[in-house]
Amino acid sequence: MMTSVGVAGTRPSGPLASIAPIYGVVAVSYLGYAMMATLFVPMILGANSAYVPHDMPTESRALILGVLLMLYPLAQVVGSPILGALSDRLGRRPILIVSLAVTTFAYALVVFALATHSLWLLGLGLLICGLGEANAAIASSVIADATTATERPKYLGYMWSMTSVAYVLGPVLGGLLATSFGYTIPFAAMLLLLLLALIAVNWRFQETRQARISEEITQMTSSFGNLSTVFTDRPIRALYLANFLIFVAAMGYWRVITEYLVEVFRLNVGEVTIDYAVLSVAAGIGNLLIMPQLVGRIDMRKLSVIAVAIGAAAIALSLLPGPVWIPVGLGAAASMALAIAFSALGGLLSSKVGPERQGAVMGNNTALTFLGEAVGVLGGSALAGLDPALPMLLFAGLAACAVVILAGYRDPAEKLSPAPAESA
Repeated sequence: MMTSVGVAGTRPSGPLASIAPIYGVVAVSYLGYAMMATLFVPMILGANSAYVPHDMPTESRALILGVLLMLYPLAQVVGSPILGALSDRLGRRPILIVSLAVTTFAYALVVFALATHSLWLLGLGLLICGLGEANAAIASSVIADATTATERPKYLGYMWSMTSVAYVLGPVLGGLLATSFGYTIPFAAMLLLLLLALIAVNWRFQETRQARISEEITQMTSSFGNLSTVFTDRPIRALYLANFLIFVAAMGYWRVITEYLVEVFRLNVGEVTIDYAVLSVAAGIGNLLIMPQLVGRIDMRKLSVIAVAIGAAAIALSLLPGPVWIPVGLGAAASMALAIAFSALGGLLSSKVGPERQGAVMGNNTALTFLGEAVGVLGGSALAGLDPALPMLLFAGLAACAVVILAGYRDPAEKLSPAPAESA
């Protein structure tokens, strides 16, 4: 039976204590994806790859790699808004448990696919994982339940810092295990971690939102059309658009930067892993140390404009000719700024809706995160095949467009709490 520690319209005592378990879930979730983002590159592009024919051209291998890295986030575009909206009605805890159970099953499929060298089965596992995993969406909703609008960006920043930690540890630990035992073992270890997370959530995580099971079934089915409100919710759709552009720029940049470093500086896997860790550490510092100092001292919209502008400039300047520390150093600055923007924009978006819509809106925003990642990865990889500098210029330009949208955005006259109309 669920134990409610907070209900809509009230704030549970001790926000960090009540939401701490969710941070661990997010860290585990992103740890697995961080390993995919790095291990799949040598696994597919390596000259002695056991997963593609040895005579397959590099262009075809790059396309396969792009598709594999796209499947997981693209499936989350469908799954996150549905599960996020359902958590508004059924409560966060049951949806999170189901999400973790599906993700655990999907990772078991991934492990089997890697052991049997089956790319189609691997793709299926990634699709199921993306459809069933809503950890980031539910985590954002839990934070919204347990915090005030003022302090919310700080706690969202802590959540994003967990992803940064995962992006540091994932490539390093996964790389060590893959080097010693092959590509299957790192994901088998992830399977064990997910099982432990499932047990921990079932044991320790308490409900932060009461279920609304008395609502009509027709209201429940509206969850499946929730993502359409990204276009029809006039007061906040500009924020959705700005977020999407930033997600394409940031997530695409963080995935393609490794290809840029390898192509331009001829770095090996170990060197690229270290450089990638530098960017992840910088993002973690931005959210864990800098963001808490800014909350309550600066308007979140203004902070978003400044942070995204710095990120866009740093990405563009990283193309300057010179030694490898130039793109890595400027990439660290871009990562720190964009990570802060993630938290500021998440808090800004959450503050524009009432408590009954947090799951739906945060689910939409998470879906846009993964849609942006899918677009950024696939588009960036395609452009990198022509010239490794092209995706960097594109991502800097998209971030600059987001700056223009945010600079022109004005808060609506009143905070919305009812669900928006389905038509413009």
